[in-house]
Amino acid sequence: MELPAAGGWRKKMLQRKQRSGNHLEDSAVIVRGVVAVEAPPEMRFREFKEDPPEYVLYPSEESNLFTLEVVNNGFFCGLKDNLEYVVSSVDHFDYLTGDTWSMDWMNEILTSLGLARDGKLHLYWCLPNKDIREGLVPLDCDAVIRRMARASLKKKTLCVFVDHTDFLRQLRTDVVHSNAPVATSPSAVARPPPAAAPSIASSKMAAAAVSRAIQAISSGSSKLPNAGASPLPEASCSSFVEEGVSGNLRHSDSDSDFEFYDSDYDVEDGDDDLFADNVDKSVGDNNEKEMVDDKEDEDALDDETLQLGEENMEVLRNKLTEFNPACDMDNPIFVRGMTFSGVEELRKALVTYAVRNRKKIKKVLNDRRRLTAHCAAGCPWYMRAGTDLSHTGGFVIKKYEGKHTCEGSWPLEAISSKLLSEKFMHEFRDNQKLGLQSFAAKILREFKMCPNRYKLARARKAALLQIHGDEESQFGRLHDYGQELRRSNLGSKFFLTTNSVNDPSSGEHKEHLATVYWSYDACKRGFLAGCRPFICLDGCHIKTRYKGQLLTAVGVDPNDCIYPIAFGLVEVECTSSWEWFLTNLKEDLNITNTAPWTIMSDKQKGLINAVQKLFPESEHRFCVRHMIQNFQRAGHRGETLKNDVWAIARSTSIPKWKRTMDKLQVDCNEAFQWIEKLDPKTWVKAFFSDFPKCEMLLNNHSEVFNSYILEAREMAFLSMLETIFYKILQRQESKQREGMTWQESKQRGAQL
Repeated sequence: MELPAAGGWRKKMLQRKQRSGNHLEDSAVIVRGVVAVEAPPEMRFREFKEDPPEYVLYPSEESNLFTLEVVNNGFFCGLKDNLEYVVSSVDHFDYLTGDTWSMDWMNEILTSLGLARDGKLHLYWCLPNKDIREGLVPLDCDAVIRRMARASLKKKTLCVFVDHTDFLRQLRTDVVHSNAPVATSPSAVARPPPAAAPSIASSKMAAAAVSRAIQAISSGSSKLPNAGASPLPEASCSSFVEEGVSGNLRHSDSDSDFEFYDSDYDVEDGDDDLFADNVDKSVGDNNEKEMVDDKEDEDALDDETLQLGEENMEVLRNKLTEFNPACDMDNPIFVRGMTFSGVEELRKALVTYAVRNRKKIKKVLNDRRRLTAHCAAGCPWYMRAGTDLSHTGGFVIKKYEGKHTCEGSWPLEAISSKLLSEKFMHEFRDNQKLGLQSFAAKILREFKMCPNRYKLARARKAALLQIHGDEESQFGRLHDYGQELRRSNLGSKFFLTTNSVNDPSSGEHKEHLATVYWSYDACKRGFLAGCRPFICLDGCHIKTRYKGQLLTAVGVDPNDCIYPIAFGLVEVECTSSWEWFLTNLKEDLNITNTAPWTIMSDKQKGLINAVQKLFPESEHRFCVRHMIQNFQRAGHRGETLKNDVWAIARSTSIPKWKRTMDKLQVDCNEAFQWIEKLDPKTWVKAFFSDFPKCEMLLNNHSEVFNSYILEAREMAFLSMLETIFYKILQRQESKQREGMTWQESKQRGAQL
């Protein structure tokens, strides 16, 4: 019998619907084939400022698509509860499917980002609704991949962190979850062993029965042939279904001649049960999931075989309805008898419930022992809760009516800054530069409403305060931090000085922080062993409430890149503060002879006098760019004069220097007189000492380092120290890795 073409079966069905005028459901007889399924979209990298897909904005468990957020090019840092990931890039990959998600896809995503698992790079999946302090799981086995696929049904954006420095495995194993086997779900029940494979004769009988069914439908018979007319064993039917349907689902891309067939005859209602009646349910099928009712029997505690007393039964009943804030706070569901740890937890759950359901819940009685709440006038929703002193000792819902008859509202006043800071704490941990506009967009996607900018600013400030800690408390812990740094990292220096200040509010004398100096032993040893005797000095502002100036000493490594040496914190930048900093630096580096050293700086306040006093025999250079700015402020503007000054600074010999000076005198005699007053040893190459083997004219190394730690300068002081430390640690490790790669390539070249 010749079957109709696969492309015309829907056309025939539509024609029959138009002729009959009745709405018929699409039906098809599957013959050694499968119904075609629309192919899912391919994985796509989300560009910058591109809107997320619809399945992220409007999540649904019916969709198996999800988005992977890869946080990379950063590093973990922080001790105890202050674990942070200082991030430089966050990339999104959309249209991933849970059915095909595997470790190969993860490796392909890493390859597209230019990353590779070289033994030091590790991946961590952050569990949904968790932060990095309590939800990191190593992504190193297929079990975690399967957990991610299951989690993608509810959470459409999964986050993966890339640890480039192996920080967590070496220093913070306390925050990493072990890959323990996950408890078996109720649907994963034991199945009976599969039946024996059908014989060839049984398969032929099954094929013949289907052929007769097709002939009957094509000839216009009112019903399918009776099963008794041609006996077909149940095992054969079930194996035929497995081979023709389940098997083809697994090999849908093979070269088999699968075809689609649709009957011209309307199958009567109820005939679909013929298939269920002839399937042997005892035959196992690994591709078919057995449906298990996950709903817990509400009368399970009424079983007489439990033999529990009334008091124990009440305790057990209360434990079964305990509120778990870790998973229930996101979308609270209340029932009578539900217990809470305290009234504060219930209040927070009520606020979240009101925002999620867009209801204005009013608390008419609200104290530590009792809480009564109701909805709008005329709405039957009602809750009464109080302290349960007899059993659990917590706060329990004693009466509850959960039905609403009122219209929805927009309770913007319920979205407090405290609620927002707690809800989006993990967002600020990942991106501490999150702007108010991006923050408002996240709130709009989450709650479908957004408060004003003032409330957003208060929420962001509260979140950052929780992350970095209170500035005043951190200043009080500086002595402990310095002691721990000196103990754990021998050779490092950390000391501070204080001034006694009279507090006008209390009239008492308090110790006021004046200066802080610190350096790391590895940086000092590396500078003295492999860098040129060249030090760049500069100061920058601390952008916190207490202000201050951060003084830095930066060296030049063999690749002409920055190499931090030491740091200092002072109140103001003046001669005495620079003398204090250079004195400590000189003693820290054990410099006794200052003649070989070269100092590069701007013309900061008091720095010139401090260098002449503490480094009298050293060569002191000035940044030419800052000198040209002073030159232009004096009234000598124009590209011609600026180019003349640069030509003078780049002169590598005395005759060339004289020619460039003569040219400047011809162009502008006043500018020539201004330049002639400057000492050429401080800014002209022809007069530089050749001992340091460095012809730098700019103080760019200090400027680059100040920009490198710009994010840390906005934090509280102790958090700033930690961030600078881990930035230097990451940079030293990456430079060491580059050096090892260069040595390996050099050895391979020598062997060739």
